[in-house]
Amino acid sequence: MWELIKLSWDVFVLRDASRKGQLTWRVWLSAIAFVLAIYGIGLPAVLLYEKHPEDKPIFIAAMVLVGLITVAFFYISIRRWLRMRADVADSPKSGSAS
Repeated sequence: MWELIKLSWDVFVLRDASRKGQLTWRVWLSAIAFVLAIYGIGLPAVLLYEKHPEDKPIFIAAMVLVGLITVAFFYISIRRWLRMRADVADSPKSGSAS
């Protein structure tokens, strides 16, 4: 039941962001690319390390790369969010009497 509530909230938030113009094809593309990169690098490294513990340097290098990709993604996301926030603050308010 709790999962159903969480899924319905996620749908609500995604619809709201889409209506505000925050959820574009570029956002979808970057999110999917991020997830594929993380799973494409992290999962094989974990599976390799699980079967061959002597390959620990490869595992560590893969996890460092995953960390760098995550930091870069967060940096780009926060920068985009701040830019979008500034655009909303600069846009004229509709319906206000000046």
